[in-house]
Amino acid sequence: MKIHKNIIIAFTALCPFIVNAQNDITGTWHGTLSVTPQAKLRVVFHIDPLADIKAKMDSPDQAAIGMPGELRFTSPDSVNLAFPAIGADFCGRLSEGAIKGKFSQRGISFPLELAPGDFEMNRPQTPVPPFPYSTEETAIPNPDAEGVILAGTLTIPANASNDTPLAVLVSGSGLQNRDEEIMGHKPFAVIADALARKGIATFRYDDRGFAQSTGDPAKCTTADNASDAAAALRHLRSSRRFGKSGIIGHSEGAQIAFMLAADGKTRPDFIVGLGTPAVRGDSVLVDQTGTALTMAGMPKEWTDAHLEALRKIYAAMIAGEKEVALRLAEERIEATKNIPQMLALSENLRSIPKTQNPWLIHFYKYSPADDIIKTSCPALALYGEKDIQVHPTLNMSAMERLNPKVKTKLYPNLNHLFQHAQTGAVSEYSTSEETVSPEVLADIAEWVSGFRR
Repeated sequence: MKIHKNIIIAFTALCPFIVNAQNDITGTWHGTLSVTPQAKLRVVFHIDPLADIKAKMDSPDQAAIGMPGELRFTSPDSVNLAFPAIGADFCGRLSEGAIKGKFSQRGISFPLELAPGDFEMNRPQTPVPPFPYSTEETAIPNPDAEGVILAGTLTIPANASNDTPLAVLVSGSGLQNRDEEIMGHKPFAVIADALARKGIATFRYDDRGFAQSTGDPAKCTTADNASDAAAALRHLRSSRRFGKSGIIGHSEGAQIAFMLAADGKTRPDFIVGLGTPAVRGDSVLVDQTGTALTMAGMPKEWTDAHLEALRKIYAAMIAGEKEVALRLAEERIEATKNIPQMLALSENLRSIPKTQNPWLIHFYKYSPADDIIKTSCPALALYGEKDIQVHPTLNMSAMERLNPKVKTKLYPNLNHLFQHAQTGAVSEYSTSEETVSPEVLADIAEWVSGFRR
């Protein structure tokens, strides 16, 4: 699951940090902000005066990529960038091959020096040819969604037959390509490679309306994404090229696996959930926010008060009481007007009752409980002990309570991406050279291999 925007908003409100700088005229520049002696954030600026969006910023340690900005001024030796959405700007001058300047956000400034290019990332697990298996570029229409054609890669192991198991890989929230690419990692490419080497076929695809897939993602909800996954599974089954077939999903994709297992029509032969949300969406978001605030050093009493307001606002929205939700947000803003560290965070509460984002509204209202209870096909649910996005204490215990037949496993020291981690913080996603723990890859392969005809 890509990082929920709520987390980014919470971090931005708490820490007047991020955002980046750009170069003299065009190109990519990178640098590191020293927010505190202990906290450092990498930033990347992309400048192209000829593009529609002339300045973009990446904060790879927060999984925030492509934040749009404004190119206010540029010359052969200086640049001025602004990122209004997060209240930040950067001014710098080119000197001896580097851009040296100041990054400011919400009244606080930090020195920032930028070097040409992006950060180099070592990703040793990313598959490189030659491969001991074959791949086919495949386009699959969704007959239940006008204009949607899913472009993807079918990975076929050597000596495949109609006994070969097949898994459709379903990505987490946010628009993602077929590799579920994030911060230089390609988890689905790594999973497909590992499974092919164990005699298992996979299909992974670009999300609706992203990369090479067509369709309009603007109004998509998790239910629409589930429809796409179901279409892919049905299409591949109809070819009769493979044996038993199922779903391997990550985060929202894992939730979709249980939705399809329970719908009575798709009937996957097996499912694997990686970091499956097993509680209603608002609980997931509140837990994510609480973890983010705690890790950012917010005092407990402030965190507790904010989370209580957040719970009440979501409850009002789920009950259809938008005006109540707006009133609760304004009350919280008023209560924190003299606490600068909290005020910006409180002001973000207004966005909940005002949002028109179909995906987010569906997410915080949807409870997966019934789908988990109704799942009767073999199901494997894997969790990372240090996952701060789909916390195992909250979700794995709910999974086991709702459906004891689901096989669960908790991996020590693994995060939401199933990498080995120290804290599970989003910042570790990019710094880790590991894409997916070999133990997890081996366990998935062993589980799916058991479904040969």
